[in-house]
Amino acid sequence: MALSLRRRLLMQSAAASVFCPVLPGFGQAPVWPNRIVRFVSQSGAGDPVDLRMRDFMLGLAPLLGGATLVPDNKPGAGGVLAHQSVLNAPADGNSVLLGNASMTILPSFNRKLPYSPQNDLVPVAIQGLSPIGLAIPASRPEKTLKEWLQYARRQSGQLNYSSVGNGSPSHLYGFQLADDMGFQATHIPFKGGNPGLLAMLAGDVQYGMYDTFTLRPLLTKNSLRVLAVTGDERSKFLPDVPTFKELGHAGYERMGWTGYFFKAGTAQSIVDRLAQSINQLNGTPEWAKKREDLWSSWRAMSPAVMARQVKSDTEAWAAIVQKTGVYAD
Repeated sequence: MALSLRRRLLMQSAAASVFCPVLPGFGQAPVWPNRIVRFVSQSGAGDPVDLRMRDFMLGLAPLLGGATLVPDNKPGAGGVLAHQSVLNAPADGNSVLLGNASMTILPSFNRKLPYSPQNDLVPVAIQGLSPIGLAIPASRPEKTLKEWLQYARRQSGQLNYSSVGNGSPSHLYGFQLADDMGFQATHIPFKGGNPGLLAMLAGDVQYGMYDTFTLRPLLTKNSLRVLAVTGDERSKFLPDVPTFKELGHAGYERMGWTGYFFKAGTAQSIVDRLAQSINQLNGTPEWAKKREDLWSSWRAMSPAVMARQVKSDTEAWAAIVQKTGVYAD
């Protein structure tokens, strides 16, 4: 069926070119999409992010004229393999990257990175946003950030914090928290979110900075407590938890996010069409409900606004990486 659809699209494109020829020198963009479009993800096939992307592609295809969209999983190397798969392809709109907030850390953390995510990739649209929360075991007596910081300073040098790995937002925010608040803690990296959270419940680590998507399963079981979240406003899913900002702590505005990117040089008309289609689908009640089930939020961003956000995040993370002195190389 997919092959038949592809043939129909190609025939339609060919027919259109007979009646609307693209003449050299007139700068007209080619019809898009006119062939199979890859959606490249750094997630492994079948993991939650991958399954969500595949589900989204099913709704997106009709908004792109019935285009054939195929997932292409490139896990490994902290997203570098996925990024390079898109960067090694032509800038024709037929390779789309599903990136995340970690890509704004890569340029400073991996000093030998052979490309610049900020300069070599073009933001298209945000897929989801998730604040990052300071999580502690629910068994701890502290109920507020102020109370917990008093405990942390008393135990300075004896605390551990977990993360999903070196150079991740959870690693750097965990470091930033200790550095800003005046206590020392040892970073314990894990492969993925769940092992680090389970280590917290076991008492091997005392805190962690994780996005609410990762925290949700244990929060709903009342196994963890979140004392503050990043971002400019409270999460609708944790309405009683204040932001760091409202508690008077600046520098905690960055959130976890996923979003779509093209290779730099892709025609602006293609960028705009995909952005419009993604935002249209994300704005439907169906996808609002799906996000709520995962504690994910969303707000429409133009490619230009998203580019400014990527730039701001990249600069902020670079300053923190330099403070940690920890690099991939």
